[in-house]
Amino acid sequence: MPWPEYIQEQFATVTPFGEVDETEYYGPYNDLLFELFPSPEHFKIVPQYKRPRYPQSIDFSEIFIVQRQKQPVFFIEIKPSGHIKKLSERVSAGQQMRESFDALSDEVNIPTLYGVSVLGTKLCVYTYEPDTSKLTPGEIERDPKYVTDRAPADRWNLDIMESGGEQRMREIVAHVKEMCGRL
Repeated sequence: MPWPEYIQEQFATVTPFGEVDETEYYGPYNDLLFELFPSPEHFKIVPQYKRPRYPQSIDFSEIFIVQRQKQPVFFIEIKPSGHIKKLSERVSAGQQMRESFDALSDEVNIPTLYGVSVLGTKLCVYTYEPDTSKLTPGEIERDPKYVTDRAPADRWNLDIMESGGEQRMREIVAHVKEMCGRL
């Protein structure tokens, strides 16, 4: 089932500036999250700005956390579409996802916390299982002698605006809602 027309329209409004500026995607993803996790079902979408880890950095990021009963049940971190082309930007996106899981891990009360890293409309799905502390995909360690692709572009192998990406997102949401129903 394709996304509703208003969701497709929101993503179609993203200008070429979305290649370098993730704020172009904030509105469309906000609308998508409200479509998938509606307030009448007791979900709350909480946007949060994450400050850079180092004072000299200008890399602020925004994370949209979906909560139920003040507990995180899903989150999405948005970066510009152009980041898919640069190893350093993908590595940074992966590292920021891991930091988000670190920050949220003590609050999780469902069997699996899903986090999605999006580079424009390309998504990489992460899962965290609090019972085992397992986070996937696993981290690829830096090689001391060689430049290692620690965040392969093919991890962002689904496009949210294509049927495969939409289907995966709907599967994740269905699983999250099933887990929340057991709370």
